[in-house]
Amino acid sequence: MTKDDFHRYLGYFNNKIYDKLADFYAADVVLELPMFTLEGPQAIVDFYKDFHQYVREFVEANYLVMDEGGVAVEMYSEFECLRDYPNEKLPFRKGETRRLLNFVHYDLANGKFQNVRVARYKQYS
Repeated sequence: MTKDDFHRYLGYFNNKIYDKLADFYAADVVLELPMFTLEGPQAIVDFYKDFHQYVREFVEANYLVMDEGGVAVEMYSEFECLRDYPNEKLPFRKGETRRLLNFVHYDLANGKFQNVRVARYKQYS
């Protein structure tokens, strides 16, 4: 995993190229979000496919450090809700916009994301 690889991953995410996202995940990947946890590449892809039908999401790496064992990112995230999202664990309402700064840590195994931990640092709106 290189910085170019990571930025390519973010490009796939922002452009909703879900089949390419799955290539970055280890078979036993775990994504720990503040509200819930997802296990396995397919669960992550399925979640985002559904979520992005309701919410337009954009992410950008403000600060990125990495080594052979992991990636640490200060991640700016912007969410624009297009219609009410029905998941009560992640309440978004039509017309709502959220801008967040998150800390995201990616543990790597054989160059793939094995454990991803997201922590909210700041909410702008």
